[in-house]
Amino acid sequence: MNDGNGKTADGTGAQIFSPPNSVRQKVTGSGGPTPEMLAKADAAIKKMTEDYPSWAINEVDRLGELIQSEADDQTRDQARLKEAYKLSHDMRGQGGSFGYPMITGVAGSFCSFVNSLDAIDGKAVDILQAHVKAMRAVLQNRIAGDGGPIGAKILDGLNKAVAKYAANKG
Repeated sequence: MNDGNGKTADGTGAQIFSPPNSVRQKVTGSGGPTPEMLAKADAAIKKMTEDYPSWAINEVDRLGELIQSEADDQTRDQARLKEAYKLSHDMRGQGGSFGYPMITGVAGSFCSFVNSLDAIDGKAVDILQAHVKAMRAVLQNRIAGDGGPIGAKILDGLNKAVAKYAANKG
């Protein structure tokens, strides 16, 4: 209680407000999700997983365009590289979620390589383009899972290219 002079009974001047909790009124139903809700969610996830290569290839195409622009334009636009990084970073997260850990691995390598660059030269562009080609191949061929021995060779080849680039720069 406030005494009219801004002081409460304990002398601190603090008041505690308890706003109404209207969340319950906004949520329909009670309890946890119903079996029907879970079935709908599972169906939606399954559909997205099936469609992932089709819509993800558009992201890879955009990534390829950004890297090709970087190759064609000698101004080396940092905004373009940041956009490429963001696209690849998003794909890194999506790959595992939709059953394509190869995409996660290649996109993660792309992001790490971009982070390691002080400047971009033609060799760096070539390595970035190799990453884009690898992602495109995975999606076009719907290589779910880790890609087996071929997937391991692809990732190993990208890692070797990145390591060789770093060794020649250092």
